[in-house]
Amino acid sequence: MMLYGLYSLVGLLGIVLLFTSYRFYRLSRSQASQISTLQQQLSALCSAAVGSDERIVRFEQTLMKIREQQNSMDLGQPQQQSYEHAIRLARKGVDINQLIDNCNLSEEEALLITRLHGAQRQSVTDLH
Repeated sequence: MMLYGLYSLVGLLGIVLLFTSYRFYRLSRSQASQISTLQQQLSALCSAAVGSDERIVRFEQTLMKIREQQNSMDLGQPQQQSYEHAIRLARKGVDINQLIDNCNLSEEEALLITRLHGAQRQSVTDLH
């Protein structure tokens, strides 16, 4: 009888062990599936991040080009205004040194403006 009880106990322990092992097996498969899904999602996120990085780099490059163009335009406008002011002064008969000082021009620029819009213009109008 004791032997029968011992066999029953071993059989019962075997069944419990079998069910526990099966539960762990199912849990392991479920976790492996979840890990695989998470790895795929992480891979997709990394790919999207790389794409975003490339778009950000292109955006920054475009922004830098626009800034450079804007700076070029900004630099050109004050110079244009300076030339217009120098032309007005030359038409009024201001000499080259005053154009250089007042309009921040080089000597060559002041000379050219004076020749184009200063004394030469006056001499042409005097001929008529």
